Amino acid sequence: MDPTLPATEITALLGRGTHFEGKLAFEGRVRIDGSFKGEIKSADVLIVGEGAEIEAEIQALADRLFGGDRAALAAWLASS
Repeated sequence: MDPTLPATEITALLGRGTHFEGKLAFEGRVRIDGSFKGEIKSADVLIVGEGAEIEAEIQALADRLFGGDRAALAAWLASS
């Protein structure tokens, strides 16, 4: 991630009411508030907003927070 990026800056947003299906690769911080189906890959931060609907294979910082435990990550996404 760019070290000059302010701690609160979001580099991309998939807003409420937005639906996307496919592959997402990114640098920086991405927030998803809408629905996403597919694959997400990044070495940076994925923020899942309240009410987001995600059905994806995820390899991003959110994944690392759960130590690669897919069941815990799925439960976390389901509760978001």
